[in-house]
Amino acid sequence: MAKKIYSSFEQIDTDLEILSIEKEINYQKIILGFHKTKEQFTPSGLTKNVFSTFKSIYSGIYSGISNTNNTVLTIVIPLLIKWILNKKRSR
Repeated sequence: MAKKIYSSFEQIDTDLEILSIEKEINYQKIILGFHKTKEQFTPSGLTKNVFSTFKSIYSGIYSGISNTNNTVLTIVIPLLIKWILNKKRSR
């Protein structure tokens, strides 16, 4: 990194303002990342991750088959999971 040579205080102030804004942007990115990570560890976030994993597995298996079957899978899989959960709750 080369040393920057300033010819006026205005250039220094401008660079300091840019650095301050970049610092705030990076801080907000860290906060957003923290909230997204925290959300993934809630019960709804965990189920969303599990279902997205199953969906990616099934879509990978059936990627060679027409798009209609993928649509059927996206409808049938949640219904099947709901039916299984209702069966377990009724016991």
